Amino acid sequence: MSDAGHETCDVPVATKKKGRQEQESTAIIILNKYFKLFLVELMKMFNSDRILLENKGSLIIRHLCVFVDAKAVYCTLAEILSTEEKLSFASLMVRELNTILFSSAELFDLRMQLQNMDGPDSWILFKSLYDCWCHNAIATVALCLLSQNYQHAANIVAKFGEIEITSEVLQETDRLVQLIESPIFTFLRLQLLSPNQYPNLVQTMYGLLMLLPQTNAFESLNGRLSSVPILTTLSENKKK
Repeated sequence: MSDAGHETCDVPVATKKKGRQEQESTAIIILNKYFKLFLVELMKMFNSDRILLENKGSLIIRHLCVFVDAKAVYCTLAEILSTEEKLSFASLMVRELNTILFSSAELFDLRMQLQNMDGPDSWILFKSLYDCWCHNAIATVALCLLSQNYQHAANIVAKFGEIEITSEVLQETDRLVQLIESPIFTFLRLQLLSPNQYPNLVQTMYGLLMLLPQTNAFESLNGRLSSVPILTTLSENKKK
């Protein structure tokens, strides 16, 4: 005989699983909300205390990328900075984020995802960053070079002829040339061996060269490109 007073009602496993999933989804939404609020406040601190940004900004952002997730950090910061009203601060932060992106081992996976552009997630990531990176023209060129969007990079560089080139732009261009000589852009330098296959890349490099005064960066890039016309001629001769 069954004891009605001790009857149990077993909750189906599927129902329990659904309940846990809903709880986890709610927790993630709450976490994302507070994470974004934290980054908003961090940007306010950096904006009001430039010494903090200069001395500790890179370290703070790199640690966030390690302990949270580099993609989440960068996409959230990009979303915040895209609506930043102080354009000078937005440009400064993009420059800082760009430097960290290209120089930190902690962001290796993020760099590789942008370099390979091998799926919808990569394109979504690129667009998320691009909308924000537009606050800084040279950083945008660097992002396009990393993601191998060479035609767009060439178009951006061509537009420099329509704006005033400040000393700050020249300094950032100088740093970009130094970056091109780093191991991160080995793939790009090797692509210069195929100028017919990557004409927009060659055009971008020559455009950057024309922007620079005759400094060490100019000599470095000029030396790198000096063999490209020869390679083009050799390639054309092979076709004849």
